[in-house]
Amino acid sequence: MTVRTLLLENALTSFMAVLLGHLNLKVSLDAIMRILLERSGARMETDSQVIYWVNTTGLSVSYQRLLAQVTDGLCAMDVRHQGKPIRVRLRHMSL
Repeated sequence: MTVRTLLLENALTSFMAVLLGHLNLKVSLDAIMRILLERSGARMETDSQVIYWVNTTGLSVSYQRLLAQVTDGLCAMDVRHQGKPIRVRLRHMSL
């Protein structure tokens, strides 16, 4: 394992610990990677915030609920980019 890999693993573990502190459920890192990071989406930046839209197309109702809770947890973490709060929203797209 390289130092970079170790640092990334520690950062991801810390991120998960903070996120799980904002959720009222238990969810694995693997599940979060699948429903959040492997989905398509869009990014929009305004003068006051950065918004990430996550596409929910193809997710079951239970996974959509889980993703909604995860996005609420991410917003509650108050993560910032260049001083602007990052907001994560769900985008329901029809085919």
